[in-house]
Amino acid sequence: MELKRWIVLLAVVLLLGAGCRLGGESGTPTPTAGVTPTRPVATPTVAATAPASPVPQTPNPSSTPPPGSILVQPPDAYLVTQSGEQKASFGAFYWVHETGYAAEVTSRGFEIQPEPLAVQAGETVQVELRGGPAPEKVALEVFPEEGNKDRIGPQAGAIVAFIPRTEPAASAELSGSDGRYSWVTDIPAGNYFVRLRVEWPEPSRNPVPGRKPTAEYSFFIAVS
Repeated sequence: MELKRWIVLLAVVLLLGAGCRLGGESGTPTPTAGVTPTRPVATPTVAATAPASPVPQTPNPSSTPPPGSILVQPPDAYLVTQSGEQKASFGAFYWVHETGYAAEVTSRGFEIQPEPLAVQAGETVQVELRGGPAPEKVALEVFPEEGNKDRIGPQAGAIVAFIPRTEPAASAELSGSDGRYSWVTDIPAGNYFVRLRVEWPEPSRNPVPGRKPTAEYSFFIAVS
């Protein structure tokens, strides 16, 4: 009888020990390995809220994005001359923010600045990209005002925009560094639109194979 009692007690102890181990293991979550969250598509403020709109989208960088939002757009461009400077209007662009969020905006044309920037014929002016990584390519094309502006759409109240339609009067690839690029305005007197095209290296985060960030800008100048 004594031997049977010890056998029963030993069996109870073993069952209790096994139960404790099973209970402990069931409370430990099994880690999931190899799962990478899908990066959401960003909703850039101002510029890319309506990427398919035919109306030129001109972001206002002076506005402060709401808390928690990310402004996904290329750096601002300026044309600097002896008479002053002019901020470029944005056209189409594809941009990848340093966080990896990306935005693409399409546009038929460019918003025209209220007044042309005065430039002397033959003057060396500066195109400045303020902020962002160093671009790989900076090029421009110059279009006469006549024949290259029209209403952006058929609807009443559609704005008059710069819409390139003629052959450019001049073109150039610009050289420079530290965001400053020189251009000699070797064109006859008159009013012109300048379309600036910039290409940057492939981003380190969230790259799309075979595609680089690009942007189009425009200026409005009066050469005398």
